[in-house]
Amino acid sequence: MIVNKSLYPVSTTIKTITGMQKQLESLQLQLATGKRYNSLAEIGSNRIHDLNIRARLGRIEGFMANIQTVETRLSFYTNGLERLDEIEADARALAVPGAYGTDGINLANAKNQATALLGEVIDTLNTDIMGQYIFGGNASDRKPVASFDEIMHGPNGFVSFVQARQTGNPADPADLGDLGDVDDPAQQGIGRLDRTVAANVVTVSEDGDHDRGFKLAGGSSTNPAITVGFDPNAPQPREVTVDFGAQPEPGQSVTILVTYPDDRSRTEAITLKATTDDPPPPGTFLIGADTDETAANFSDSLKSSLVELRDTALTASSTYAAADQFFTKRGETAHPDAMQWYQGQYATEDGNSRLSVSTNIDESTRVNYGVTANEDGIVELVKGLAVFAVSELTPLDDTNAGIYDGLVALQRARLSEVNNAKPGSIEGITMELGLAAHTLNTVKARHTQYDAQLKTMLSDIETAPVEEVAMQMLALQTRLQASYQVTSMVSQLTLVNYLR
Repeated sequence: MIVNKSLYPVSTTIKTITGMQKQLESLQLQLATGKRYNSLAEIGSNRIHDLNIRARLGRIEGFMANIQTVETRLSFYTNGLERLDEIEADARALAVPGAYGTDGINLANAKNQATALLGEVIDTLNTDIMGQYIFGGNASDRKPVASFDEIMHGPNGFVSFVQARQTGNPADPADLGDLGDVDDPAQQGIGRLDRTVAANVVTVSEDGDHDRGFKLAGGSSTNPAITVGFDPNAPQPREVTVDFGAQPEPGQSVTILVTYPDDRSRTEAITLKATTDDPPPPGTFLIGADTDETAANFSDSLKSSLVELRDTALTASSTYAAADQFFTKRGETAHPDAMQWYQGQYATEDGNSRLSVSTNIDESTRVNYGVTANEDGIVELVKGLAVFAVSELTPLDDTNAGIYDGLVALQRARLSEVNNAKPGSIEGITMELGLAAHTLNTVKARHTQYDAQLKTMLSDIETAPVEEVAMQMLALQTRLQASYQVTSMVSQLTLVNYLR
């Protein structure tokens, strides 16, 4: 019989104490890290729930990163479009009918100011964010718009394009441009129209099937005996005939309608009144000794009126027609040598530039925020400034004043605020981006709220509250100390010690 063997099961007690020590170490680690578990393996039954929450938080983080990217881009768009809208207002302010200024100072100022504003528009359209250009759709790695010098004064730039449009291609004698051969007195083409007189019939005809110069749209007479013939359904080239079946009375008029190359729906009425004043004042024709002479006089007065319009309104229209071709939306011009001024991405098939750049900001929400510099409203602004920048409007005389007034009338119509509702207008782009920003803010607020909720749920699983851990440590420490004391006392309880 062993009489000095302890009567207390020490090994079991030590195992229990070791467990409590490990639990204390775990609590100490929780207190230091603030985490309830050191690995996924320790989470137990909540592991799947934890992983799902973390996956959802990761997706939200990705969506919030997309939102931040879009927000940055939208802020740059806002600044750029606001400035473009201000420049559009400045361009309208340049276009004041009859405002020539003292000694024509406003005519020179219009050209100079348009040149400066056009340069600023081009710089704005080439805005970049850390090397990413924002006005070229998804083609953000290059400038969407060529430089001012390339566009205006390059070998195939707008200046040479306008010249070719107005006066024709020097290499092609048959190409007389919009204005016709203004330097050849023997050439009857006045804005690409021809006149012939046969007895008492004047025939005005287009000089070919093309898009240049004036086109005929009809006519009328206030004298029933003077008939004006025109077939609107006839193929080009068309003609108008004026048959002086009788002499007109003074004050009776004949009207010929023509259209301009920038807009064939816009008609100009050339009205000539019969008069006995010799020489006849502008806008009249002299009643001759007979109808044959009257017809010849009418033809001469019509030529004078066409020459005046050719040198003023037609010149302005031709400049705008050149701008329409040169700055056309898809870069397809009637002049094969014209440079490609816009070098970004073209709009999608449905013409919606917003779709050129898009991103997911939620599982079911996608925001479209692309802008291309060749949208209609922006291009109209570029055109409006370019036609003034290319036009030589000085010195002040009737011809330059007429060109200025023609440009003013066209620009005021094209840059009018009534066009704000049209697709692609600067204001329309701003509104659509505003809607995108609203969607962005709504989804961002939802993500922020959901993110907070998920993090609370994750915290409930993973986070070790300091107060709770401290209380557990104190309770465990008390138990552990008590266990040490009891174990120490009882471990001495042997038969030998008892017999003593």
